[in-house]
Amino acid sequence: MSRKERISEIELLRGLAFLAVALQHSIAHFAYVEGVNFGDGVYMTLLLMLAKFAVPVFIFITGMVLFYNYEGPFNYPQFLFKRLKDIIIPYIFWSLLYFSLSYGWQQGWLEQLWKWFLMLFTGKNSYHLWYVVMIFQFYLLFPVFRAVIYKVRMELSLRACIATIVVVGFLYVWLTGQVSSIGQLMSMIDIPLITAMFTKYADRNFLYFFFYFILGACAGLRPDLWKEWIRKGYWIYGSCFLVLFIYYVNQVTGSFRTPEGLQIRFYAVSLIRPVMVFFLLSSICVVYRLAMWMKETGGRRLNQTLLSIGKYSYGAYLAHAYMLRVSYHFDVAWFVHWPVTLRMLISFVICITLSYLLMVLLSRFTWGKWFGGLDRLTNK
Repeated sequence: MSRKERISEIELLRGLAFLAVALQHSIAHFAYVEGVNFGDGVYMTLLLMLAKFAVPVFIFITGMVLFYNYEGPFNYPQFLFKRLKDIIIPYIFWSLLYFSLSYGWQQGWLEQLWKWFLMLFTGKNSYHLWYVVMIFQFYLLFPVFRAVIYKVRMELSLRACIATIVVVGFLYVWLTGQVSSIGQLMSMIDIPLITAMFTKYADRNFLYFFFYFILGACAGLRPDLWKEWIRKGYWIYGSCFLVLFIYYVNQVTGSFRTPEGLQIRFYAVSLIRPVMVFFLLSSICVVYRLAMWMKETGGRRLNQTLLSIGKYSYGAYLAHAYMLRVSYHFDVAWFVHWPVTLRMLISFVICITLSYLLMVLLSRFTWGKWFGGLDRLTNK
């Protein structure tokens, strides 16, 4: 793998995406607390839609970085070993911690150990670990994606490549509308392991997220063209983002008042939906443009902070669900009588601060990479 100049927006994007994930999970908790009112629901919906880009951006970044860095000769065993070391080992540690907190070991060590081991493969040890299971499928299948995309790139002209991306994009939109039908079909076929990935665990099947990875791959292969599009196409993706943002805010807030009373729920904005794809794709473009603007004109201190958060984002992601639990203790002790939206924002700040500081602290030790995926000497 040849060394290339870093794409500096990437770390800014990672930092923004981590903040967005933590904000979404803070919202998910406080939507259910006692005392939440309609106004809180509106504020939460606005913030949630602004933060909805998190998972697609993380996938996009993965595709962009891999295809930007891995041109030329490719050593798959070496590539996979690095990902196992940097991603899976920290994942195993945090999975064990979350399992211990949620299930404990009172039912017997061997029985619980087997249960934990099985849940490693599904990401069920904590609500946020599904993402690691999903994203690692892209690392496993990277040689396949690489071979296909390179073949298309070599055989087709630039215009034909762009047309192919558009066609694949529409096929992906169609696919997200067939999740239920595919699940029913796979249930009838009932293939061990495979059927579960299209039914019970469909939300962590890479097929239902693959286009964000491909878009990132295309951006990584031609970052110059990608940045040119981001600069010139803002009125297209910006308009799409604004229209769909308003649409989803109206749809979600309109569902809060039910015959049973006020219920703050966000089922309408799950990730795998056809219209949501357009919103998420426009969100990727909007956030990338924001990162470019921050790089060029943003304040030095803000950029340095986000760059640092981005550097530690994987470990902080793994840790943030635990830190949210910690923040709830502060909430109950000090803020329980405050407005719910304010309590949610305070928990969010406590969570991201503790998650980030923990990863910074762990990086000071040679063994810290096993818990946060960051090497003390190389900071990679």
